Amino acid sequence: DADADADAGATSSASRADSSPSSGGDPLLSLDHIVFGIAGSADLWPRRREFLRLWWRPGAMRGHVWLEDHVKQQQQQSTTTHNATSSPSDRRRSSSLLPPIQVSEDISRFRYTNPTGHPSGLRISRIVAETFRLGVYHDARWFVMCDDDTIVSPDNLVAVLAKYDWREMVYVGGPSESHSANTYFSHGMAFGGGGVALSYPLAEALTGMQDECIERYPKLYGSDDRLHACISELGVPLTREHGFHQWDIRGNAHGLLAAHPVTPFVSIHHVEAVDSLYPGLIHLDSLKLFTKAMKINPLSFLQRSICYDRRQKLTFLVSLGYAVQVFPHIVLPRDLERSEVTYIAWNRQGHRNEFDFDTRDSYESVCKKPILFFLNDVWRNGNVTVGSYLRARVRDEFKRRVLCFPRSPPLHNVKQIKVLGNPLSEKWHLVPRRLCSRINQTSDELLTLVVGECKKRSFGSAADFL
Repeated sequence: DADADADAGATSSASRADSSPSSGGDPLLSLDHIVFGIAGSADLWPRRREFLRLWWRPGAMRGHVWLEDHVKQQQQQSTTTHNATSSPSDRRRSSSLLPPIQVSEDISRFRYTNPTGHPSGLRISRIVAETFRLGVYHDARWFVMCDDDTIVSPDNLVAVLAKYDWREMVYVGGPSESHSANTYFSHGMAFGGGGVALSYPLAEALTGMQDECIERYPKLYGSDDRLHACISELGVPLTREHGFHQWDIRGNAHGLLAAHPVTPFVSIHHVEAVDSLYPGLIHLDSLKLFTKAMKINPLSFLQRSICYDRRQKLTFLVSLGYAVQVFPHIVLPRDLERSEVTYIAWNRQGHRNEFDFDTRDSYESVCKKPILFFLNDVWRNGNVTVGSYLRARVRDEFKRRVLCFPRSPPLHNVKQIKVLGNPLSEKWHLVPRRLCSRINQTSDELLTLVVGECKKRSFGSAADFL
């Protein structure tokens, strides 16, 4: 009855309060409490496992790669880093650095009637349930599913999931960047390529009903919509976390990387569909530099800071671990919060209305385009993160000098910007705020920026500088 439901709700609320991390009832969430189910295919695994090597931590993380079939021996040995000259012991040691492979159950008994999709969506939708049914993860709190072409920040994943009570049914993830995709599938669905997290009770409930549930949805396209349909039947809404990135984009990802939300970076998907993240590096090497910066200071990775040089009328936009942009004029924060459309959507549409977040067009005038400095290396000096950002070569440098006269290009002699990143507090992500920074002209060729949390009485970039 209604009184009983109210009493149950009060009891549940009390239990949530008692079991919160701050109450001391449970050990703090760690990677030991998270089990990964990584969706892959046997044909692509020899290539895509190189992405997984960049973020997987052997011995510290648990989970499986789920394939539709066993990987053939010749495929196992045909990667750029493990070629025919590698010894069998080297190959075995290398394989042990990756999650163990599981072959998914046969899904031919399930109906699939979508004319444009592929039945593999049935298999992938059942990865969490198959992982749960292994029966070896009784101490888990979260089950996380993602794809084998995804980069994940394990530390930030822990920080984000620690905000929620794993004893309740919780469904965490993010939608697509594409408005068309969200409209077709659902604006309340987590897109699994970028990662979806299910608390233990939700994974347990899903396991008990999913096979019967998916039989009711033979017309659905893929895996994420089937998973969402069954979670919807359980009455659990999506808890959206803006650090999960489906990355339904192609081409130049600069506009997204330079305008990351003020929240911890958790994941990016479809890394094969975008250009090299840093100029001058081949694709895999750019991902190695990307994950190196991610590991050195996870919480502040890709976080932005804005500051100004009022005398020279310059705007500095820092994206930690990625790039520094120097605009030759004053650009206010509200405009800089928007992502510059340097990419196209997964459906190859490039107009701004295709994206479900704030965007802006690139500057047409060469005199308004920013000077770009991209990360070249990053290291730690005590508790400070030091990043070296080198000036990018551009084809229109001479054009800029001629057309923008008498105003010369900004920082004409500066070849390098050094960014010193101060550590963030462990609770920064609970009430996040864009970072603050200040400029220090070290020499004619070197500029230093110091970035960190804003002081409590600081107004922020524009109010403090202009």
